Amino acid sequence: MKKSLIRSLIVGLIFAFVYYAIQIIQGMYLSKKYVPDIVDKYTTMDYLQHKITFGHQYSSMWRIIEFSSLMLLGIIVYFTWIILRKITTKSDKSLRSLEMIQFPHSDS
Repeated sequence: MKKSLIRSLIVGLIFAFVYYAIQIIQGMYLSKKYVPDIVDKYTTMDYLQHKITFGHQYSSMWRIIEFSSLMLLGIIVYFTWIILRKITTKSDKSLRSLEMIQFPHSDS
């Protein structure tokens, strides 16, 4: 049980790492391809001076919830994979035993 718990945590960490890597790569791509058009868009400087916010303010609680849910998703995927693998190996064994019963091999 301890081994499967550690493996599930590793899968959860992989999920979180891949998620954040995709977010970083997407941000880099969007930053590289973005071309602002502020010449025609804003005719008055009032909007630029008072209404634009830069970035987002997130509570650290949301980061903890996001990371925890990614870990939970990884754990669920790991245990689902283990259960499905056990079911398929049991069904494969039962199919093999049925083949031996229904179709006995004769050496003559």
